Amino acid sequence: MILLNNADKLFKELAELIYELREKRPDTKSHSLDFYKKDLVDEAIEARMAVDKENWEELKEELGDVLWAWLEFCARAEKEGLFTTNEVLELLKHKLKQRNPHVFGNENVETIEEARDAKKKAKKEWKEKKSLG
Repeated sequence: MILLNNADKLFKELAELIYELREKRPDTKSHSLDFYKKDLVDEAIEARMAVDKENWEELKEELGDVLWAWLEFCARAEKEGLFTTNEVLELLKHKLKQRNPHVFGNENVETIEEARDAKKKAKKEWKEKKSLG
């Protein structure tokens, strides 16, 4: 189990810091979603490189940078009226539950392969439902 202790408090503090940065730094006001897209991808690549090197201290920092870029992206999308951070989090919560029926539903699996198959099937159903709606 992941020990999150006061993660909800920290997440809120980080979101507030990002908001303050966006309001007080003149350069962030001109940043577009394309800017944040590049930043998010770059930070994810740096995190992957840290894993490849098995440099866990560096990975810790890079994962923080990925979260920072993610929060910046969400803040900009909110400012443009595209979606809210809460909507992203709610969708992820729903997706995690839907994509893992063997954990959160009543589907029983015995093997790793059955778990993978259940997840693949759920993912396919999710995409089909999205394309219809």
